Amino acid sequence: MCQAELIPSWLLQNERGLVNKTPQRLNFLRRSITHLSKIFSEEIYFNRTADRQGLLQAIDPRAKLILILIFILIINCSHTFTIPLVLFAITLVYAKLSHISLTQLTRRAWLIIPVFILICSTPALFNVLIPGKVLLTVISTNSKSQWFSHGLYISDNGLHSVMMMFIRSGCSLSLVYLLLTTTSWNDLTKGLSLLKAPTGFILILSMTYRYIFLLTNCALQMNEARFLRTVGRLNHRENRRFIGHSMALLFIKSNYLATEIFAAMRARGFSHKIVSLKTLKLDKIDYIFMINNGIILLILLAWSKIS
Repeated sequence: MCQAELIPSWLLQNERGLVNKTPQRLNFLRRSITHLSKIFSEEIYFNRTADRQGLLQAIDPRAKLILILIFILIINCSHTFTIPLVLFAITLVYAKLSHISLTQLTRRAWLIIPVFILICSTPALFNVLIPGKVLLTVISTNSKSQWFSHGLYISDNGLHSVMMMFIRSGCSLSLVYLLLTTTSWNDLTKGLSLLKAPTGFILILSMTYRYIFLLTNCALQMNEARFLRTVGRLNHRENRRFIGHSMALLFIKSNYLATEIFAAMRARGFSHKIVSLKTLKLDKIDYIFMINNGIILLILLAWSKIS
């Protein structure tokens, strides 16, 4: 029997006490590994939703591409809130019929880029950039300020412009997200090729998409290796140094792997052609889908002109 006084104190600590100290020492590497792992989970999520039995999953990729491009064009050419919001409501209906989570769609399409655009476009609220009627006065006209002799206030035209940018970006990203979650990547590139998109553009797009996951896997392996070899506390200087070294190593690896990947593609029969296992063919449901959406767009355009 071992005596208690001969056992080191750190072996007598319970597991809960040890777990609470680890995130404080290795929080940086843990967060990096978590965020890199999410990129792969996103790819798995898109492939899983594209295989579901829903409305848009049964539609030909060419029909979806044409429709979404027209929707995005109309959203970005509209000067009122009505048409983008109605098209966003249609997007939500299609997502529901395609078994896509509305919460995931709203969170991923509206909470990053649109919010960033909203923050960056905040100066456009004021009359200095976009004059208009006074909504909220910040500095009165009678102020003796040399910079704001005409006052500083939030104008109606400025608020309208900022909100239009926010709504346009959110609605456009919602449509793109809906396309990606209901169409596999191979079918999407095959649909682009059948629509006579430039082959070079499709190849660059496809290689970029695949290369993202390749470099992410390399970065994930580097972070996991560093995490397993790290003992003790990491300060901010060491974290910055690790990030700089990782970026340099990824750059060197990307240049090295470019030649290796292209040689492997040529060895497997790559001939600059877009190949898909599916035979894409427009059926009755695709024509009905396009006609119905065309009628909806005509009604919206006619309503916008009347109002």
